[in-house]
Amino acid sequence: MLFKKDEIKHLWPFYLYSLIFGLCFMIMPFMIIYLRDIGFTFFQISILMFSYGLCTLIFEIPTGALADSFSRKYSVLIGFIITGVAAMFIPLFETFYTSIFGWSLAAIGITFTSGAEEAWIIDNLNHLKRKDLHHEYFIKGASISALGMIISPVLGSIITKTYPIKILWYFFGLGFFLSAIILGFFAPEHYKPKKENMFHALKKSLINAKEGFNFVRNHNTVFLLIFGYVISYLMFMGKEGWTPLLVTLGLQEHSLGYLYAISAFFMMIIPFLSRYFTKFKVKYVVSVTILIQMIFGFMILFVTSKNYVFGLLIFTILNVLPHFNTPLLKTYFHKFVPKKTRATVSSIENMAFQFVGSVFALVAGYLMDLYGPQKVIGWTSLLGVFSIMIYLKIKDEK
Repeated sequence: MLFKKDEIKHLWPFYLYSLIFGLCFMIMPFMIIYLRDIGFTFFQISILMFSYGLCTLIFEIPTGALADSFSRKYSVLIGFIITGVAAMFIPLFETFYTSIFGWSLAAIGITFTSGAEEAWIIDNLNHLKRKDLHHEYFIKGASISALGMIISPVLGSIITKTYPIKILWYFFGLGFFLSAIILGFFAPEHYKPKKENMFHALKKSLINAKEGFNFVRNHNTVFLLIFGYVISYLMFMGKEGWTPLLVTLGLQEHSLGYLYAISAFFMMIIPFLSRYFTKFKVKYVVSVTILIQMIFGFMILFVTSKNYVFGLLIFTILNVLPHFNTPLLKTYFHKFVPKKTRATVSSIENMAFQFVGSVFALVAGYLMDLYGPQKVIGWTSLLGVFSIMIYLKIKDEK
């Protein structure tokens, strides 16, 4: 059977949200092209990424701790509303500084959801004594989202033939508002922290944040899992250059949506394959996958306009393979994180990833303006070796 007993009953609002989340991402294939079209350099685009990452760094732990102290559900809903507002704001004023504000606001909204969303679902399943659905959700949630991402780029290509790219931002924002309505009305929350006044709640938030940091620092496996995940960003630091590179090599701009749809199709399938590798040690499976990504990433250096179809294949492989690792890593990660700090620890992971990503995005943007995206993408892919070295240090595999 595709779904286990009562799986739909308990998880349908989250699965529907995953589909909407995928559908509203029409803007993704065209985002960098949009920013380039309105006059931004790669370095300016990297500054947008940096502002996004900086706001994530500042707000990630407080919002994660507040989710642990108050409500995971309402934290997610607030985040959806803020992000939806930001998405509507970005295309209204196509200037560099207003874009920084819009991206920063979106980052703040996302910090309310990161960590809290996963913790909300895990807590619900634990309350129902359905831990067997943890891995099922991570697999199927990712695949359902990928189904939406198959459809949305195609719709984006159709829409942008008649309307400017910026209209896709409004669909993006609308998706977050719709998700807030669905989860707000139909998804229960079984996490019930003690009620307390604002002063004590904020104090507890700081304590939760400190406990979360101490837990990560003292738990070798969780620390290495987070560290390995964060460092894996280095091999993708040139990702903002992919779509301009493919267009330069010969792909028509309106075809970007179809390329993303093909990638999303395989993103939907590949998480299911991960279940056949759960009997192996996670660190070895993930390391092999990263090695494959390194090899294909480096091969982009040899792609020209004459064989640019090979570049499309490389792009697809590098987009798809991380979705094989995700359910394995998330399921393994949550085995070691206690309930009361789950949202905070998940936020620490996301915060670290965003910080490293935003810093190296600046470096990548500067380098792409100097040397072009092809060289940056190819050579930085080799940096995945550091992530492999970290994962292989994991000893606690119980």
